[in-house]
Amino acid sequence: MRLLRLFHGDNCQDAFVCYLHRGKEGETLVDGKGKAIYAGLPTHSLPKDEALFMIVSRGDGADVGHYLSFGDGAPLLLVTQVEEKEEGTFTALEVVMDGFVALSSPCHWWFPITAGVLTVSDKGSRGERIDTAGPALAKLLPRIGARAIERAIVPDEIEEITSVLREWSSGSKVDLILVTGGTGLSPRDVTPEALMSVGDRVVPGLGEYMRWATSLSTPRSILSRGIAVTKDKSLIMALPGSEKGATECFKALMPVLRHAVEILSGRGGECAHSHR
Repeated sequence: MRLLRLFHGDNCQDAFVCYLHRGKEGETLVDGKGKAIYAGLPTHSLPKDEALFMIVSRGDGADVGHYLSFGDGAPLLLVTQVEEKEEGTFTALEVVMDGFVALSSPCHWWFPITAGVLTVSDKGSRGERIDTAGPALAKLLPRIGARAIERAIVPDEIEEITSVLREWSSGSKVDLILVTGGTGLSPRDVTPEALMSVGDRVVPGLGEYMRWATSLSTPRSILSRGIAVTKDKSLIMALPGSEKGATECFKALMPVLRHAVEILSGRGGECAHSHR
């Protein structure tokens, strides 16, 4: 699917490139000016409203809660409303991630991924340490079209970790579960063991790649025992407990995580089947 036309509806000419971003108040901005943003199909005539209309080659049945992705380093837009107008059906969009869009850019409709972020920390569970890794991971999730619907903090106890993982993965409630903490060599670090006791299958490449990618800047990361397993249709990943380590590992895996969830959940044929 490609972007075929960028049209400013306030009597401006067609544009070749636009910068989409959010203002301080959360408003949607196009080249620094507040505008509504819509996506439509080539068959639609363009309303004259003061808005940006993005004409794409396919609709693919996007619905509220889906995303319009333009790939790495480019905007990510959330579908907030599907409007029926005289000119046709237009999809109202809200900017999630800033960036430039240009004519002929490849784009994809993404279904929303449900996610859970579990922090494993003795001190964090007792309120003696502020959890920064969990919130940082939750903030990164929209980059793959995911949102955190579950958050929790538990101590370094296998029983408590596995209890949460089984609850979140039950009935495919959560597509992607990120567990931060407890992957080191301390006797209290038991997160990998918890994942192994819950998971159906190991996905060895994810843990291997996390260590390789981060070891280039942090050699000690090869001591991390981070792993990934599947449980029914959920993908569960164990990441380091530090904010830096957790976010670096997540960013390293971002190009493949969405595809992994799509295949595992059986939704690879739905709108949006790649993360680029």
